[in-house]
Amino acid sequence: MINPTSLNTEIVIQPMNKRHVRAVRAIDKQVYPKPWSVGIYHDELKQPANRIYLVASHDGVLVGYAGAMLVHDEGHITSIAVNPNAEGNQIATRLLWGIHRGCQNKEAAAMTLEVRVSNERAQALYRRFGYVPAGVRAKYYGDNNEDALIMWCHDIQKTEHTERLAGLKSQLTGLTTWSIT
Repeated sequence: MINPTSLNTEIVIQPMNKRHVRAVRAIDKQVYPKPWSVGIYHDELKQPANRIYLVASHDGVLVGYAGAMLVHDEGHITSIAVNPNAEGNQIATRLLWGIHRGCQNKEAAAMTLEVRVSNERAQALYRRFGYVPAGVRAKYYGDNNEDALIMWCHDIQKTEHTERLAGLKSQLTGLTTWSIT
């Protein structure tokens, strides 16, 4: 789908809307044992004041998405997924960067997420953004009773975090069109 070695690969990051849900579900079905329903996505998109959902596209084809909900002054990553055929193109990094900027813009002070204890690749990505382990939710994932590692990223409004985001953005290869605020 995408040539990971192509320096001219352009990824477009934009807010998710209803027309993206079918393609998001197609990715979900490839990467999650229990994908969300169309109704869940439509409900999430009806709450723009305390939700941020972004999609990534390449040549008009949706290749990934990410979302977060805001509760008080905390952002909670709800989901992030990349089409397996598009892995290796820093799409998850771009999406997570956009979610962090969105949470900063909505005055979140910290961010959290759960990740499978076996998903070391995702944990490494989250650590690059400043997340640290904070605990475990036993048998969190219903498909196989796997534990979830709880990770937190504090002080996202501070200069240090904004500088971290700038550094991560500068490491992206290829072209990115950001249609987010």
